[in-house]
Amino acid sequence: MKNPIILPLFLIWYTIGFMLQVFFTVPEDLAFSKPIFLILYGLSMIEFLWRYQRRDRRLLIGLGIVALSTFFIEVLSVETGFPFGDYDYYSTLGPRILGVPFTIALAWVGVLLNALLLSSQQNKWLRALETGFWIVIMDLILDPVAVFEHYWVWSQPGSFSYFGIPITNFISWFIVGALLSLLFPLYKRSAQMHRAVIFVFQLMLFLFGMLSVRHGEFIIGAMSLSFIALVEGKFRYAIRK
Repeated sequence: MKNPIILPLFLIWYTIGFMLQVFFTVPEDLAFSKPIFLILYGLSMIEFLWRYQRRDRRLLIGLGIVALSTFFIEVLSVETGFPFGDYDYYSTLGPRILGVPFTIALAWVGVLLNALLLSSQQNKWLRALETGFWIVIMDLILDPVAVFEHYWVWSQPGSFSYFGIPITNFISWFIVGALLSLLFPLYKRSAQMHRAVIFVFQLMLFLFGMLSVRHGEFIIGAMSLSFIALVEGKFRYAIRK
């Protein structure tokens, strides 16, 4: 496996951000660090595909469709409440365009590719289902903490909610992620690449899980650890298989 360039930058930024956010407080002068974190996360996942898989225009087209479609779906949801629910973004994640931070597009790319490369299915439709599953696993930990950290705020959770977040949000994440995964072909991954992708996924779960503990939500923290173990078990099973 070729040595990555962006991934080490992401890991350095992650480590600094983890220490500041979990144990201390991010100074106002470093408020820009959170949008940069999302950018590095998305770019590191793009790097995995670009450097270790076939490089062609179809990959660039697929990435462009994911970024643009998810951004405008977010705009639609902020304006109408469909499909994710009724919510609004703060400026924490960077400048907003049509009410949505531009970094959300790269965040979606990062989460989608991370879940896509984590999936081990050899059928595109089955892989779509597994990709959607891992995306929801990520969002179950990420979304409540995003509210605590003032990334966005939910207005009307509805009758069925999870920590004040409408269930329709998670259903929509699954559907959008599963459908967008069909844009990409099935990829062959080395065990080393699979390990790296899973490690990044686990790091994301751990960061938001520990942030939830800092905010007093120990249930979400415990869930994050159980999901980390689930992903680890999935990797070890795939290696044995």
